[in-house]
Amino acid sequence: MSTESRGSGPHVLRRLNASAVLTALRTGGPQRVADLMARTGLTRPTVAQALTLLEHAGWIEPVTDADASPRKGRPAQLVTFRAGAGCLAGVDVGPHKAIALITDLIGRPLAEIRVPTEGAGDGPELMTLIADTVRAALRQAGRTEDEVHAVCIGSPGIADPANRTFRLAPSIPGWASLPLDAELGRMFRCPVLVENDVNLSVLAERWQGVATEAGTVMFVHWGSRIGAGITVGGRLHRGRSGAAGEIGFIDLDESPSLVDGMGPLERVVGADAIGRLGGADPSAVLRAAADGDPVALTAIDTVAARFARGLAPALLVLDPELVVIGGGVSRGGPTLLDALDRHLRARTLVPPRLALSALGDRAGVLGAVRACLDNLEQTLADGL
Repeated sequence: MSTESRGSGPHVLRRLNASAVLTALRTGGPQRVADLMARTGLTRPTVAQALTLLEHAGWIEPVTDADASPRKGRPAQLVTFRAGAGCLAGVDVGPHKAIALITDLIGRPLAEIRVPTEGAGDGPELMTLIADTVRAALRQAGRTEDEVHAVCIGSPGIADPANRTFRLAPSIPGWASLPLDAELGRMFRCPVLVENDVNLSVLAERWQGVATEAGTVMFVHWGSRIGAGITVGGRLHRGRSGAAGEIGFIDLDESPSLVDGMGPLERVVGADAIGRLGGADPSAVLRAAADGDPVALTAIDTVAARFARGLAPALLVLDPELVVIGGGVSRGGPTLLDALDRHLRARTLVPPRLALSALGDRAGVLGAVRACLDNLEQTLADGL
């Protein structure tokens, strides 16, 4: 068969139509044929043909709408995606903790487990801990390893999605270059994805957070470390080498780029810098600033001014619709956000809208599930 014949013809059109119907069912819940016609713009015979294909593939099933008005004495017939036909596993791995989240095939949570990672050992030992945590979450969800359709591991560092590893991971010893797919391949017979944790956070914000309506978004993780995840036109922007968004390494002066694995911007605006300026634990300084303490407010304003200086060049290049602030420092709330907004206005032509993340420390693991869902969508489309 020629390449042209494989890439065109009625069978390709049927697959595209079935994919459109499947997407509508996965995102819209149980629906009638008329509902699917309205959502996809397809004709009744085309939707019916697509449903037959999807039913034979095992991805949909009929349900009865008991509340619908009966037609000729019979309840209205609906179809639904078989979200329980498998599960997904999202994992967020950091220097202090790891979170494993198991969901069904439309992203509804089934189980979630957190474990500390401090003192877990080097990369291989940490990988064993991660595998054991995912197994425990699967048991809690009442699922087996064979039911997992995709796994995504998120972590700080520069991810290499093609090789399923991290090229650079300064905050987690022994994590860089560890072949995660090989390690987890012994456990799962499904795709194993890897991604930078802040990249996953911006996906989560566009899925379930404050950025659902925005196309060009910057998610800024503001904690001890600083990083950004970027979407342009709704698509994740990784850059040539996967290092897009590493704003913690923006140099505000002539200091060395790396000191103990920390970038120049991280050293002067991160949580530790807030603690030094405020003379207390960073969390205490943030709370005191919210209560109006003048020393804490001065510390917050100083750090916000520094951060605006480092962040403004990236905003001038990207011109995002929305900047979402997450990470531990975001607990500073409106006081922090107002200070950052004030200083950015002096350094940008058109200041972006700023918002605090509402996802907390679950942004990374939710983004990992979103990456699994995107992978599943492509896998389902390819298999039709």
